[in-house]
Amino acid sequence: MDNKPCVLLLVPPARDVVIRDYYCSKTSQANYLHPPLDLAVQGGWLRKYGFEPRLLDATVDRLSIHDALAEAVKAAPIAVFALAGAVSWEGDAPFLEAVARDTGVPVYAGGDLFMENASEALADAPFLSGVLTDFTSDELARYLQSEEFERDALVLSGDEGHAFRRTRGARPIPVPAHDLFLGHDYRYAFARGLPIAGVYVGYGCPYTCSFCITGELGSSVRPVENVMQELRALRGLGVRELFVQDQCFGQPRAPFEALLDAMIEEDLGFGWWTFTRVDVLDREMARKMKAAGCHTVILGVESSSAEILEKHRKGYGTQLVRECFELAESEGLHTAATFILGLPEETPESLQATIDFACSLPADYASFNVAVPRAGTRLREVAVKDGLVDDDLIVMDQSGFEPTLSTRGLTPDDLRRWRRRAVRSFYFRPSYLWRRLRHLRSACEARTQAREAWALLRNLAFK
Repeated sequence: MDNKPCVLLLVPPARDVVIRDYYCSKTSQANYLHPPLDLAVQGGWLRKYGFEPRLLDATVDRLSIHDALAEAVKAAPIAVFALAGAVSWEGDAPFLEAVARDTGVPVYAGGDLFMENASEALADAPFLSGVLTDFTSDELARYLQSEEFERDALVLSGDEGHAFRRTRGARPIPVPAHDLFLGHDYRYAFARGLPIAGVYVGYGCPYTCSFCITGELGSSVRPVENVMQELRALRGLGVRELFVQDQCFGQPRAPFEALLDAMIEEDLGFGWWTFTRVDVLDREMARKMKAAGCHTVILGVESSSAEILEKHRKGYGTQLVRECFELAESEGLHTAATFILGLPEETPESLQATIDFACSLPADYASFNVAVPRAGTRLREVAVKDGLVDDDLIVMDQSGFEPTLSTRGLTPDDLRRWRRRAVRSFYFRPSYLWRRLRHLRSACEARTQAREAWALLRNLAFK
């Protein structure tokens, strides 16, 4: 009998469909909910160091607080690693406090709200024993094994001010614990089959957009063979679709091209989708990605305003955006455009121009988010300095259901109305509906699209 000590990987319960992973918590705008990458990667490290990771995802399994707490106690862990989010902290905090009390073991956490000052956040949450500020790190597993090492990703309760590490170089990881997530109702609008899994090639981002935390993490890329080993394991588990959660797939170019060549040669049969940038995706890259199984690329547009794009370090304009969407379509890739409404310089005129621009793009999907002053970002510094938010603001949600950031001329209520207008304008066009019907490729995809469409309509009506 296997007597390895158990470490519980925990996602707290939530009233709504809440996503907390990769330092970017939010409410699902429709009904999508992917496996949390942070927990899968930590599960791999825990196994490497002799622990048995067990999963309790109370959000995807729709567990009540009472039932989730009972399951946490039943697991009899020696420690807990939990995800928490700025979007859900009002519920996460009392639940994690109850977990620490009822299990009697140390609770560690990761999440966006810890990324500005982990030591200060821990002082305000005495029920937590520590915070992990880099989910690719092995420091939590090594600490639980009582190893001696110099910590720079694991911050413990009582530590003084601690800046998180900026990642760099080639950093391999053990095969993540993807098997723990099979059999749960994870889903995504772009998936053409089930089950799905989340992977990453590069951690962080080489770009530093003001509103994004990933650019503050630095940038590192895994060795090709390290990624391929994970993909072979996923194939063995029967996974069909991958969410490649790189924030900028293809940059730096050489290691990504080498990976694509390996994926094409080995032909493991995955379909996948990922984020990239319009100034990274060219025709050669698009063709290689398509040949390697990619079917959808997510491209950050953010705004049609040249002033806003320049102010927030986006680094390109609308002409390049349009050219990239047309290129992707010509190469057979589906596209999703992401927008950020309500950056400090936003006006009603710039919002309407952005909506018009979104509707003019040959995009298959659009995600309209509201700007949030996420911990550790340059946007937060500006918003606090200009008095747009209080410096103690914790709870925030980029989905737009409950905006928190005012612009210099628009209130949060204004932004909520503008976001609803943007969603209606983009998705309720007859030409768009016809486009979606023409692009369906499988029964599974059709069911997923119908489920997401219903959730989008429901959220528009009631949130």
